[in-house]
Amino acid sequence: MGTVKRAFLYVTRKKGKSILLFFVLLIMATFVLSGLSIEKASQEEQKSLRQSLGGFFTISPEYSGKNPYYKLMDDGDGGYTLHTERPLTQEVIDAAAKIDGIEKYDALTPTLVSTNLEVFPGNVPMKDKYNDLVYARTVSGTENNSYFESGTMKLIEGSHITPERSNTAVISKDLAEKNNLKLGDTISLRSAATEADVNVKVTGIYEILKPDSPLKNIITYDKIENQIFIDFNTFQKLMKDMPAGFMTATFTVDDPARLDDIIAEVKNISSVDWRAYAVTADNSAYLEAAAPLEKLQTLVTSMILVIALVSAVILALILTMWGRTRIHETGIFLSLGIRKTKIIGQYLLEVLMIAVIAFSLSYFTSNAVANQLASGLLQQNVSVNEEQQNQDIQAEIKDGYGDDIVYEIKDDNTTPSEQENLQGIESSDIGTSSNVKEISVTVSLFNMLQLYLIGFAIITLSVVVSSGTVMRLKPREILSKMS
Repeated sequence: MGTVKRAFLYVTRKKGKSILLFFVLLIMATFVLSGLSIEKASQEEQKSLRQSLGGFFTISPEYSGKNPYYKLMDDGDGGYTLHTERPLTQEVIDAAAKIDGIEKYDALTPTLVSTNLEVFPGNVPMKDKYNDLVYARTVSGTENNSYFESGTMKLIEGSHITPERSNTAVISKDLAEKNNLKLGDTISLRSAATEADVNVKVTGIYEILKPDSPLKNIITYDKIENQIFIDFNTFQKLMKDMPAGFMTATFTVDDPARLDDIIAEVKNISSVDWRAYAVTADNSAYLEAAAPLEKLQTLVTSMILVIALVSAVILALILTMWGRTRIHETGIFLSLGIRKTKIIGQYLLEVLMIAVIAFSLSYFTSNAVANQLASGLLQQNVSVNEEQQNQDIQAEIKDGYGDDIVYEIKDDNTTPSEQENLQGIESSDIGTSSNVKEISVTVSLFNMLQLYLIGFAIITLSVVVSSGTVMRLKPREILSKMS
């Protein structure tokens, strides 16, 4: 009688043992398969997050002793301003934007201007001429600008500003209606820093989707209705002979995991003297959103290892106890000249026959368990993460932070008033991200293959360990134990 037939007859004859072993293997397989599918889903979700959130890095002029091109200049009012002989130009930005992995960029610089328009007054009075000034926000393009990307504004007429444009402006619908302006009309701008005059044509009109709070204290040039977007060529004319460059350029990369490598490639661009510029990385949005998933993946990996180890121990104990009851059977096989390897092979086949059925059925039980298990573990990680964030926020408020985010602008064309009051990046400009609160888990064929490999390895180890005690005995010793 062959080994396979003997194994099959034993499994069908010992129904009680077979059923017990079936449920042990089914439970083991269900948890291992659930863990494998959750781990894979977590990896896929992290990949999706990387693609949706991306990572960011900024390039800006370096205003410190590291920059050999910066200098202090008397502003004529008893103070001074910082200037650099190598500002952040479109050429530098274009060179960085060619690096593989960079999706888009948003370059900007604000400058205070007076205009022939009737503007919306703020509720915070300013001294002298600053009470009637507005921001001309120079951008590389309005389409990728943070105001439009964040949904604060939406272009409803005309076209977006591009780097190739000249003497163009995009204004708010409110400002256009207040001054009876339409596409193609001309408005005049005068720089508060150089007093240079430039006429620009209205080529786009935007609608404000997220207006300022009526309770917020706002200076006239900070009113969202008064924001005028202009192209870089117009900005150069406003600056006359002063060095003209962008205040900052923010680059979006397609994969936050590659952020450091991409920045390293950017800094290796030989045509750019990087002593003049500061490069700052920011992938906090991805790290914040992915933190619960990374913790989940680590937890699940540990869970799979623990389940596999415990399963091997339990299975080995069960088979060892059953093996001691089969000493008589083993002795007969040995007396018939059947080799020990064939006897162990039979014991292994008996378990594998049951395992094939249990592992196959675990596909259905795992699909039912995996999503609930993943949701529970993920929610726990999210709660811990949010609690930590709340503690950090409370700590910031206690230290005097957490109100309005104010950025000091040290640019070639900023006035003392701008440096005191400029909010270069509004709270609406700052992208926010929410943690992943749900994860969809499905059991794939690859997960099933992993289960069979892990399961068969555990079973083989358990059978070898459990059979070792009996198989080390000589036939005469086995017969003496039988008697």
